[in-house]
Amino acid sequence: MDEEFLSFDDMSVWMESCALTGAAAFFAGLRGCAVIVNGPLWCYLFTQRHIEQSQSDISHRMKCTQLDNDAIVFGAEAYLREALQPHIEQPPALLAVISGSSASLIGDDVGAIARAAGVTCPVVAIDSGGLIGSFADGWARASCATLDVLLRETRGEVRRGVNLIGMTSSYYNGENDARELVRLLTGAGYEVRHVFGCDMPLASIDDLAQAELNIVVHDELGLPAAKYIEERCGTPYIAPLPPYGRAGTRRWLAAIFAALPPTRGEDAVAEIAAAERRDFLRINDLKNTWGELLFDTALIRTPRSTAWGLAEALRTEWADVRHLAVAAQLREDAAAAQIADEQLSETDTARAQELLTAMERGLLIGSSSESVLADPHRMLYIPVAYPVVDRLHISDQPFMGLRGARHIEDTLWNGSVLRRELSVRAGLHG
Repeated sequence: MDEEFLSFDDMSVWMESCALTGAAAFFAGLRGCAVIVNGPLWCYLFTQRHIEQSQSDISHRMKCTQLDNDAIVFGAEAYLREALQPHIEQPPALLAVISGSSASLIGDDVGAIARAAGVTCPVVAIDSGGLIGSFADGWARASCATLDVLLRETRGEVRRGVNLIGMTSSYYNGENDARELVRLLTGAGYEVRHVFGCDMPLASIDDLAQAELNIVVHDELGLPAAKYIEERCGTPYIAPLPPYGRAGTRRWLAAIFAALPPTRGEDAVAEIAAAERRDFLRINDLKNTWGELLFDTALIRTPRSTAWGLAEALRTEWADVRHLAVAAQLREDAAAAQIADEQLSETDTARAQELLTAMERGLLIGSSSESVLADPHRMLYIPVAYPVVDRLHISDQPFMGLRGARHIEDTLWNGSVLRRELSVRAGLHG
C-alpha cells in the first residue's frame, strides 16, 4: 500500500502494541529474567522494537522460537526445546515463555516441556497474543502470573515503606516518571521499597508484601497485581489518578497521606506551594503578552490512566478548552470522566479521525498513530504515548509530578506562542 494513502486505521493496526508486547515489557522490567517469545519471528521483532526504545540490550535476554507453518500444524515442541537449550546449562533467575496468538492455538503445555527439557529455574508460561487484548492486558496478565510463582503468602510481619505498582519504562517516558514519583515520595519521608515492573530485582518480589501500602500508578497495568497482593498477603493499596500538573500532584500526595501519614509531609507540601507561586508569576507575564492559553478542541488518546490524569490537568490547570475529547476507557472510579465533554472508545478511530480532520486551533495529546492526521498549522501536537516516530525525547524530564507539570506546561505555551508568531508573520507577508 502507498504510504501516502495510509488511513488512521492502517496506522493504528500497524503501530500499536498487543498483549504479547505488554507481557514481554513486564518481564523485561525484571532484572535477571530471560524471555522466550513462542511465536513467529515478525511478532518477536515487533515486540523487541518496542522494548528496545527504553532497554537497548533487550535482545541479549529475549529470544524467539521462530515458529513457521509446520509448527502450527504439527506442534511447536521441537522449536521450543531448541530455544530452551541455552537456559538449561546456564539457568536464569526466572524464565518467562510468552506464547503469541498462533502458538496459543497449538495448545502445547509449555511449562511441562520446559521441565522435561531440564530447565531448573522457575518458569512462568503464559498465553499473550493479540487475541488476548492490549499491551496493558498482557502486562497485567504477566505480572499476576509472576506473583503466583514467586510471591510467598506472608501476613502479620512488620511492614514499612511503600511500593509503586504498575509503572514501566515501556510506556513513553515511563522511566523518568518513575524517578520523579520516587523523588516526591522520598521527599515526604516515605521509604520507596520497589517500583514493581520497572527495573526491579527478581530477588525482591517477596519484599512487595512487606510494604505498608501499595500505590497503583497506571491502574490498567498495576491494579490486578495490587489486588492479588492484597488478597494473598494483606497489603492494602490505593489507586488515585496519576499526578499530572501541580494541583494533580497535590491531590495525589494528599490521597497517599490519608492512607499512610508521612513523616515529612510538610516538606512536600511546601515544595508544591513554592512551585505554584514561582510558576504563576512567570505564566502571568506571558499571558499579559499573548492572552490566555486557549484551544477550541483537544483530543487525548493515550493509555487510560494517562488520558484521564492529563485531561484533569489540562482542563483545570493548564488551559481553557472549549471541547475536550478523551479516547480512553473509563477508570473504575470514573470521577475524572466529568472533566471531558466527549468520551470515546480507544478503538473508535473513525470519530478520532473526524475530530482531527475538523480541528482548528486544536491540541492533540497522543502518539504517532494520531499525528499522521495532525496539521501543524491547525493544532499543537504533544506525544506522550508510544509509538512515537516524529519527535525526540532524550532528556530526563518526566510528564508526572512537579517537574513533569513544568515540562508539559513549557511545551504547551512554547508551542502555542510559536504557532501564533507564525500566523502573524504569515499575515504580514500574505
